[in-house]
Amino acid sequence: MALRDDVLDRTDIVDLVSRYVQIKKVWKNRAWLCPFHKEKSPSFTVAEDKQIFKCFGCGKWWNAITFHMEIEKIDFRDSMKILSEKAGIDIASYQHDPEKMEKKQQMREKFKLLNKRHQRFLRQHFPWSSAESYALHQRQLSKKTIDTFWLWFAPDSHYDLIHVLKEKWFDGQDLMQAWLAKKGSSGDVYAFFRNRLTFPIHDHIWNIVWFWWRALDKDQQPKYLNTTETPLYDKSKILYGLHTAREHLKERQLLIVVEWYMDVIALHQYGLPIGIATCGTALTAQHTKLIWRHTEHLIFAFDNDKAWFEAAVRWLKVAYQQDVFPKVLQFPSEYKDVDEWLTATMQGSSKSVDEWKEFLHAHAIDWFSHVLDTLDEKYDLRNPVERKRVLRICFEILIHVEDWSILSLYLDTMSKPFSTWADILLQQFKLFMKKQKNSNFQKHEEPDIDNALAPRYLLGSLRYDPTMIHELTQEYPESNLLDIIHFMEKLSTYYPESLINSIKNNSLNATQQQKLLEAQLRREQQFWTLSSDKKIHIIKTFLLKQLHNLERVILKSKKISDTEKQEIMSQARDLKK
Repeated sequence: MALRDDVLDRTDIVDLVSRYVQIKKVWKNRAWLCPFHKEKSPSFTVAEDKQIFKCFGCGKWWNAITFHMEIEKIDFRDSMKILSEKAGIDIASYQHDPEKMEKKQQMREKFKLLNKRHQRFLRQHFPWSSAESYALHQRQLSKKTIDTFWLWFAPDSHYDLIHVLKEKWFDGQDLMQAWLAKKGSSGDVYAFFRNRLTFPIHDHIWNIVWFWWRALDKDQQPKYLNTTETPLYDKSKILYGLHTAREHLKERQLLIVVEWYMDVIALHQYGLPIGIATCGTALTAQHTKLIWRHTEHLIFAFDNDKAWFEAAVRWLKVAYQQDVFPKVLQFPSEYKDVDEWLTATMQGSSKSVDEWKEFLHAHAIDWFSHVLDTLDEKYDLRNPVERKRVLRICFEILIHVEDWSILSLYLDTMSKPFSTWADILLQQFKLFMKKQKNSNFQKHEEPDIDNALAPRYLLGSLRYDPTMIHELTQEYPESNLLDIIHFMEKLSTYYPESLINSIKNNSLNATQQQKLLEAQLRREQQFWTLSSDKKIHIIKTFLLKQLHNLERVILKSKKISDTEKQEIMSQARDLKK
């Protein structure tokens, strides 16, 4: 894959634009005032699912790289360098051997074509096969469902596939590189997968990237085969069924994550064509980002076994890290999985979209609440040892929630089974975070003072809760943080609309107050991981930047005399030394 494609794949345009523009959710897209021209009503839109932006006022549009070049006024090369660094991409690996990269891209294209040819071969052998009998009779799948998911058959032949693909100009080396063939002791190349039901795996734009195989004979081992990754197939980035589910998202506005491919297919057959599954691996951050591009509404449906709980806790942490808040589907314990449940209860029935929504609403609950209920059943919360254990499990999940209002909701939910007040849980949660200096908040260890949220609300949060400033000035009396803050308060008399004035006069609206609470919690999460001198450096850098902005407002003011301006600038220079 080219460097440009990798950068676009790892740079979420919503995250990027949010660093420069305060965008708001409008249906599936984000919109706000365009940063490239002056306007009074929003015409600037960011489409998450397509990963593009468009201004209907000035006409600027395209992808994350284009936006970055325009907003920073830099060329393509500099933009790629900056975005690559932020995405953790090593540019050198792309630059040192262009010829090698070109060959890699050619191999990817060859694999795409090889997979298409292979799929046609498998389809030709499906009619009247044991795979067709299994799909139609044992799994009770309709022919329409079989065609939708391209469920075909790898015949029990060592050489038929080899001969067919060689006629299409693929040699034995190509087949072995694609893991479709192996070389025997005699030197002959033979088909690796035989007498198996095949499930083609697509990426979200319908390219066949690999195949999954199920044994049809009882004695055939292993039962399932999903071999190594290839230049096309990366398990951490592929979700089975997403290519078909995307077509129904506009109507359904929901995705259901299940454990296996047959669960995805069962959901589709019984009227829920919105199922997806990981390819034999745990849910990753890349998976969650890919899901979030399409919808924020997510339901997980686990198998009814003992292994689900630990997986639920792990996956919930990953989801919260990506600002996704899923629900979990509860079905009767006599069924082991979603496929078995739907086959037993929905055979011959059909539901409308609205009926399915009502059904899911009745059977799905918030995932954290479900985990909490399970812990409440498993442990005695009146026992101090077990109470402490449950509290730690919950806090280890909630530490990944960055939205203060959602965190408050979950702490309030915890207060009932713990028989205490949410405020007490909040204080315990803050103490827990202080002890987690090497926790999963690595992305906050080096706070970005230019972050879209921080510049507007960090000063407010410091003013809202000045304890840290007081502690730092006591530890470092030579710092002049308080002098800078007091001077800025003085300057704010010339600028009544300033945020610091709004805080002093308690004239913030509900949204601003909520943002201040969020900023307060975020500041604590960030700064607890830093040394005191680092804290002072970050705060002082931020304050001086705000002071500079305030100076510019004052210099342009016609209400302030030149003498006053000179005095203000002189005091500001002294503070900046």
